[in-house]
Amino acid sequence: MPTTTVLCPAIEVGQKRRIAKELAFWWRRAGVDINHAITRFTEAAPDSVYSGPMPMADAPFAFVHCVVAADRDTAFKASYAAQVRRSLAEIAPAERVFVSFQPTDPHDHFVTAEETR
Repeated sequence: MPTTTVLCPAIEVGQKRRIAKELAFWWRRAGVDINHAITRFTEAAPDSVYSGPMPMADAPFAFVHCVVAADRDTAFKASYAAQVRRSLAEIAPAERVFVSFQPTDPHDHFVTAEETR
């Protein structure tokens, strides 16, 4: 279940929905069930993110953390990062969209407690 978390200053619900939809459709084209493509938004307070000693609140930004299957290669991740930047273009310029990946074993994701028994 790929999970994308976007940390950025407050954005409208309509923008969140559009971004989540674009990312979900990218995952569907990559062969993932669209209902398994999770996108989370976390609001960054203006004084909560710094580049060195300087607050980043002077211009729009987004930190995007993607949890993906460990077998996804660099080309796959680069392609998704490019889609993330395109999807977030309305809220932050590409040079201020920072994308990172965390590889995980898909078998370590559980939907309900029932599956852990």
